[in-house]
Amino acid sequence: MKGREVGYVLLALIILGVAGVIVKLAITGNNDQTLTGLLPLHSDVVDSITIRTTEFGPDSVEGTAKLSRLGDDWSIKTESGSQIAFQPYLDRMWVMVSRFEGAQLISTNPKNHKKMLIDDQSGLEVIFMLGASVQEKFTIGSGWSSDIRHCFIRRAGNDNVYTVPCQHENIFNPDPNSWRNPVIIGIGTEEINLVTIRHPKQINEFFSIDLNGQTNGVWTPFLVLPEGNQYANPYTSETLLRAVNGLLGSDFASKEQIDTINFDIPDASILVKTREGSQIATQRVLFVKSSDDTYYVKNTNKSDVFILESEVVESFILTLDAYLLPEENLP
Repeated sequence: MKGREVGYVLLALIILGVAGVIVKLAITGNNDQTLTGLLPLHSDVVDSITIRTTEFGPDSVEGTAKLSRLGDDWSIKTESGSQIAFQPYLDRMWVMVSRFEGAQLISTNPKNHKKMLIDDQSGLEVIFMLGASVQEKFTIGSGWSSDIRHCFIRRAGNDNVYTVPCQHENIFNPDPNSWRNPVIIGIGTEEINLVTIRHPKQINEFFSIDLNGQTNGVWTPFLVLPEGNQYANPYTSETLLRAVNGLLGSDFASKEQIDTINFDIPDASILVKTREGSQIATQRVLFVKSSDDTYYVKNTNKSDVFILESEVVESFILTLDAYLLPEENLP
C-alpha cells in the first residue's frame, strides 16, 4: 500500500475513533475530560488573530492571515492593504471558537499528533492577541471530514488533543484572500428589471432578458429584442438568474495580474438594471478571459478584481441562440 493510501487509512481510523469517543462521552456524561480554564476569546475582547502554517517558518508572511479589530470592525491584511473581513466568515469562526471551552478530550498521546494532522508540521497555528499579549494559542488540525464534521484542537504547550464540532472546512484559513468579501454581484430577483448581455468582441452583439416575466402566474423569462419580446429559454435564463442573485469569486487577482488586464474591451459583460425606486444601484460586470481556463471579473461598482472558473462564467455568458426558446417548445 502506498504511503498516501496508508495516511488516508490512518485518518479514517482516527475519525472513526473520534466518533466512538464522542458517543462514549455522551453516554457516560464524563465532564472531567474537557478543555477548561481558557482566557476569554470573544470578538469584543480579542484585538487580533494570526492564522499561519508552519511551512514557511514563523517569521514569514506567506501562509499567514492577520485579522485585526478596530472598534467593532474586523479587517484582514492583504497585499493591496487592509480590507474589511467578510462577516459571514467571521461569524462562522466565532461560533467554532465559542466551542473551545468545554471541548471533549480525544487524545493525550503526542505520538498521535502526526496521524491526526495536528503536529507542528501539519497543523495550523492560531494566535489570539489582546494588545501585545498572547491571550491564547492553539494548533488546529488540518484534517476534516464531511462525515464526522469535527475538528481537532491542541492548546499551546500541551499534548492533549480535543475535538469540537465544526460544520465547515477551512474555518481557520491562512490565506488572507479567503477572508475577503467574495461576492461579485448579489441582487434579489424582485429588484431586477432587465439583464443585458453584451459581447463586445463579437460585433458588439447584445440582447436583454426580462427575468421577472409571468404567464398565468408562472415564471416566464422573456427576451427583449428590437423586433419585440420573445419567450426565453427557461433553463439558461434560470442559470443567469442564479448568477445575478449571488455570484462568488473563487479568488482575487494580484496586483501584477490586474496590471495586465484590459477591461476597456472585455470578452463579455452583463448590465443588471434594477427596478425604478430600488435602493440597489444598477450594476455592470465585466469578464476578461485569462490564459488558464479562468476569467478575470470586475463589478464596476467595486474595486476588487475577482477570478472565476470558465465553466461557471460560460454557463450563463452565452450567445443569443442559447437564450432563444426552441420552436418545438413555443406555446
